[in-house]
Amino acid sequence: MNKQSNKRFNDLINYIEENLCEEISYKKLSQILGVNEYTMQRIFLFVTNYTLGEYIRKRRLSMSALDLLEGKENILDIAIKYGYESSQAFSRAFKAMMGFLPSRINDNKNNIKFFPQYEIVNEEITDEFQYHIEKNIEFKLYAISMKTTIKGCHKEAPNFWKENLHAIKGKSEYGLLEYDKTCSIDEAIYYIASKEKFENAQELNIRQANYLVFELDFINADYLYEYCSKIYRTIIPNSGYELEDLPDIEEYLPNKKLRLYIPIK
Repeated sequence: MNKQSNKRFNDLINYIEENLCEEISYKKLSQILGVNEYTMQRIFLFVTNYTLGEYIRKRRLSMSALDLLEGKENILDIAIKYGYESSQAFSRAFKAMMGFLPSRINDNKNNIKFFPQYEIVNEEITDEFQYHIEKNIEFKLYAISMKTTIKGCHKEAPNFWKENLHAIKGKSEYGLLEYDKTCSIDEAIYYIASKEKFENAQELNIRQANYLVFELDFINADYLYEYCSKIYRTIIPNSGYELEDLPDIEEYLPNKKLRLYIPIK
């Protein structure tokens, strides 16, 4: 199953590479993974740490830098080649990423910030996952929140817990990661929650939905992040389910056990 998932994701990356100078169809990318567009973008974001749009933009600008160094095309032709409507728009995007204008490429050969093609590490994942499906669950919680990102949450959430553990101590403990509604940006909201009311908490009701539920020993936030990344890469594309536009939910149990809920439909 892991090899099949890796192949699908590599096929998706290869399609992007082959079409950097063309219009890239999100529908086609979804078909390659065998999921809908929302699920595809959420998988892509969690696996690569980049939104799909950000990844494509960085790859196009990186390849444009190589074209500029080659010197066979002018700036306007390269801008149009990689989907920019004008040399001005291209120059702004190029400078934002590289730190210098395209016209200064020859003076900055050693300063190019080349963004490489993403590669899947083809490790074997066998019996690591224990999960089942629970249907029609709703969560009625009290919560406090912080703004974060998918790529930064596993670094920021532990400090958020430390700062607020006194308020929730002795109560049921939940962590929720809420994605951007379209997954087109990396912004997210992380919640600390409980079934019981606690200091500064507001009501947070998660509508009824179905979940893939994973049972694991909780080690640390970095381990949880890697665990979730593997779920998104290997389990979701092969499960036959689409992802629901709801938060991932962590339920912290006694003896450092964790129950992870991934919303599906």
